[in-house]
Amino acid sequence: MDRSEQTSVARFAVNHAALDTAAQALPDQVAVLGEARRNLTARTLVTSAFANVSGSQAAQAGHSGNIQLNERGLQAASSRLTGIIDGITASNVAVRRWDAEQAAKIRRLNPDLVVPELADGPSGGSVADLNAANRAQIEAARTVAGAELKELEARPGPGDREAEIRHLREKIAAYDEILNSNTQIIEFDPAGDGRIVGLIGRLDSDTQSVAVLVPGMNTGLEDFPRYADRVGSFAGADPTGRTASVLWMNGDFPQGLPEASSAGPSREMAPRLAEFVNNDLRPRLGEGAQVTVIGHSYGGAIVGLADAAGMRADNVIHVASAGMGEGVTELTNPYPTARYSVTLEHDPIQWAQGRAHGPDPDDFPGVTPLPSSHDSDGWFVPDVSSHSSVLDPGSPSWRDMNDVVHGAIRERQSAL
Repeated sequence: MDRSEQTSVARFAVNHAALDTAAQALPDQVAVLGEARRNLTARTLVTSAFANVSGSQAAQAGHSGNIQLNERGLQAASSRLTGIIDGITASNVAVRRWDAEQAAKIRRLNPDLVVPELADGPSGGSVADLNAANRAQIEAARTVAGAELKELEARPGPGDREAEIRHLREKIAAYDEILNSNTQIIEFDPAGDGRIVGLIGRLDSDTQSVAVLVPGMNTGLEDFPRYADRVGSFAGADPTGRTASVLWMNGDFPQGLPEASSAGPSREMAPRLAEFVNNDLRPRLGEGAQVTVIGHSYGGAIVGLADAAGMRADNVIHVASAGMGEGVTELTNPYPTARYSVTLEHDPIQWAQGRAHGPDPDDFPGVTPLPSSHDSDGWFVPDVSSHSSVLDPGSPSWRDMNDVVHGAIRERQSAL
């Protein structure tokens, strides 16, 4: 690639670190304004403070009025600053999405031009700093949810509010379980069903392998501990401690089959997943580290579209995957060394594969079925449990995935 081609790549791939830094720094200023408001209104002066002379009441009223006026001014400034933060975040998401869409178009013309430029360093700061900041946000979100629950329980209302009460209780329990776990939280947003990314292990120059799991439909914050245990099993299987596991849930996953039949959520999340792998995960690792991205069920469609958007994974595994991703007809991303699939016999996901979310990964050119895969396309009595048990630690399918994560699958294949 000559210098002119290199320049085209550098201009095309946007470095979003500056906007990220601004969006992360501004909340501190919001907190400063909030503290100023609290200090301003913390003490109310009584009439006697104005010497009980003629006009004392008027002086007190004037003083109170000034306090209220300034308090409203601080509140308005805080609201404006919060709006700026939201605007920066939304703009950055929009630019990232546009960047990924253009990458997909350019890839079809020349694969050499779609390789995203990696940032000079990971966005967002150190893992320790991210974990501390995000745990503080989770504690704040738990406080808000607790207040909402208390208010809802105290207010009489129709019987259908029990569902809302139950949802808040489940969310609070999930917050507690996350805060009491050893999982490091590297991304968090309480919006919607809750967006979160967790890390088990270390991300540094000594890390040899990283497993990233993207779960499927009906996933919410309350599912985080369960999926963290599953992906964490790959790190736990390495006695050297040089394997890390990441649970990526940074989006609003579809809830229920009707929503899951739409490719909208996968199109929305895929560029963000590719951005995470390329510009936050990769820069923390040494040259020889192997990154394996695993997409389960609807998560397979997300991973497939992230792959098509130029995600720099070494391996991709479609696990009971909904498909290769809407519109994917060929493998154009030069980075994954290998792509695998595994679907257990009688898994009902097979009735959805090859439809709304693109081709069936189990027989897609360039995707290798793992030895434990027992695809049974056609009419069969469904075994719903197999759709989840495919991820069970210690199972044959898990052992195959673990071998991919740690590079042993190639040794097994070469021995055949």
